[in-house]
Amino acid sequence: MRCAVTALVILIIPILGCGGDNAGADALADVADTGPEPVDAVDAVDADAARLPFTRPEKGEPVSPDELKAATTMYLGLLDGTRYFAATNERVHGWPRSDPKGRYWYGTWWSGVKVVKQDGKVTFLHREDGSDNNGMRTGPILSAACFAQVLWGDQGDLVRKLVRGFNSWSLAMDRESVPNDGRLLARAAYPESILSTDDGIQYFIDYSLNRPGKDLDEPNPPSIYVHNPDNPQWGDIWVKNKRSKDDIGHMLQAIAFLPACTVDADPGFQADLDLLRQRYQAWCRGVEDNDWGIVTVDGDWNEETPPEDLAHYIDAGNAECKSMLAIRLYGRGDPGDLDCGNGLSLLDEEWLLKNDFHQINRSYHEAAAAMAFMEGFEDLGDRMLEGLAWRLDTIFDAKEDPDTYDGPHDQDLAELVTMSAAVGLPLTWREVRFLHQRIKEAHDTYLSGGSLPAYRVFDKDVPDGEYPYNPGGGGFFWRYLGTVLGTCASPYRNPTSRPVLDCDMVRAHGSEK
Repeated sequence: MRCAVTALVILIIPILGCGGDNAGADALADVADTGPEPVDAVDAVDADAARLPFTRPEKGEPVSPDELKAATTMYLGLLDGTRYFAATNERVHGWPRSDPKGRYWYGTWWSGVKVVKQDGKVTFLHREDGSDNNGMRTGPILSAACFAQVLWGDQGDLVRKLVRGFNSWSLAMDRESVPNDGRLLARAAYPESILSTDDGIQYFIDYSLNRPGKDLDEPNPPSIYVHNPDNPQWGDIWVKNKRSKDDIGHMLQAIAFLPACTVDADPGFQADLDLLRQRYQAWCRGVEDNDWGIVTVDGDWNEETPPEDLAHYIDAGNAECKSMLAIRLYGRGDPGDLDCGNGLSLLDEEWLLKNDFHQINRSYHEAAAAMAFMEGFEDLGDRMLEGLAWRLDTIFDAKEDPDTYDGPHDQDLAELVTMSAAVGLPLTWREVRFLHQRIKEAHDTYLSGGSLPAYRVFDKDVPDGEYPYNPGGGGFFWRYLGTVLGTCASPYRNPTSRPVLDCDMVRAHGSEK
């Protein structure tokens, strides 16, 4: 199969990455709808019998109980040593609950932010070209917080802040003078700068460089700053207009996990969830009704569908059928007439294509599986798992020859393995051992001496200076460190999966803190 599509791959390399135009649809029109052959799935059972979970053939050397406990101890030590959830919660921001005017508070995880400490005071300084694809970061952090809430019941504040962050991207497109029916999502929004004293921690959110901000100096930038002078929530704000498809898969994954992580003690949480559901289901329906194009506004608030690939789902050759499926499932609660097979096309895991194309497609594939299970379409979910299993088998088989391997790097692969498990794919021992190696790598790098001050930037004994907003390390991206908890807490985890963590140890660890 790989040789058969080489010519096609070369033709479409320029068009299947972030920000490309939509010229690829014609080139894909002749591609067959079927992807690679699926792996064996569970045989169909009688409708009245209990549903059997999706299974896979075993691969890899079994992990002993002692090895599993050692990996779990190391992982929990990683979370504790980095203060993962506390340090993340301190950085998540947008608009503070402590605002004396009581405007809509929320938090997201940003790109393009500097953490500056001067005279003991911390500022989150946003750069003038703004943030892009914040859902790609906020989504997995919300998923991790959700899993921690399920296990330990201590991340309700972070979960709610991030849910409201999702809502903020829709609310930012509201105007007193121009109604927003839910079809508009901002890429990012910039109200006035403000001092936060939330949770007894003081920091300044500096949006000054984004009001009005500076657009990228290129012929057709992926997004531009648009003035919103009469926003009902925050008043005079600036928004980045074009919501890209790139991060929607990560966001839909997180939304699919939310039914599991209730925050019973907070009466406002259900209202937050209701608003999220109302706005995002409307957005999904709007995309489908707009021939799978994402609507935005231009600089004069005229609605438009950008011609670039970032605003269009490609309905040819099954290339983005799983993306459309995830959107359809959340927007209307059923798959409609979409037939995506196992979610694969001839383009998947063709590594000559841009890496971001694969990252996007994998995220939607996982989201489609999770949404299928959330909406009660178990057979459809299993079909998506078949495709995810093929992805992992294909990649790990190729990795066994490191001299010829040209697939995803270890952090991207750790993301794929972890989130595939969270949406219901049973892992093999080979994949478990790979994750254990990533846990060790993360433990050794994130907990190196020079990194430790960044996790305690608000402590008085941490000196003035500039610190990374997004801490760096090996094994896992920061935004995915906490998602490994999904192997113990996801509502879709597969009972036949090989364990990544000793879940009894994980649950007990929370009760000991």
